Amino acid sequence: MKKRAGNVVGGGSYISRAVFEKLARRKNMQMGIGGFFMAFYLFGIVMGLVGDDQDLRDGLVSSIVIFALFTLLFVLGARNAKKIGLVNRYNQIFMCDADGTVTMEELARQVGKPPEKVISELEWLFQKGVFCDCTLQKEGRPGVILSGRADSKTSFVNVVCEQCNGTTRLRAGTYGKCEYCGSPISSRKING
Repeated sequence: MKKRAGNVVGGGSYISRAVFEKLARRKNMQMGIGGFFMAFYLFGIVMGLVGDDQDLRDGLVSSIVIFALFTLLFVLGARNAKKIGLVNRYNQIFMCDADGTVTMEELARQVGKPPEKVISELEWLFQKGVFCDCTLQKEGRPGVILSGRADSKTSFVNVVCEQCNGTTRLRAGTYGKCEYCGSPISSRKING
């Protein structure tokens, strides 16, 4: 079980806890209420078709209409479950990024969807406030810019290469290569 820190899920996450929990509660309510009443009205429909009770037969049309409405509620809950899965998948991708910039091409390749679909999903998620400490960049080269929080697994630091004095942005506590000369660098050698 993940520990919760501040207003995000886990100590290293770009997910807003409050918004995520609200989405999860909505999903649970929609699927629970929709599923329960779908089963209830389906039973009534079946009993109206095969049973001897005339009252059930007389209410068959209204039972079918109500069944359809609760089916719609259940489907909305299933869609929210899919969105929760998307949030977790995108967060995993963000957390694995080393330099603080995730391009749409990278995201599209990792989730197996066209970039236009990824942008559409991310626009909705950012509009709802699901992600924090990052920004959706739609201008120029589209992507997600990860800003992170100080003293967390989401923070980034600027590392000065000892070989060429070039500055490379890395996730705190990680190793990488200088983007200018390719020399190995560590984010434990911090400048800025």
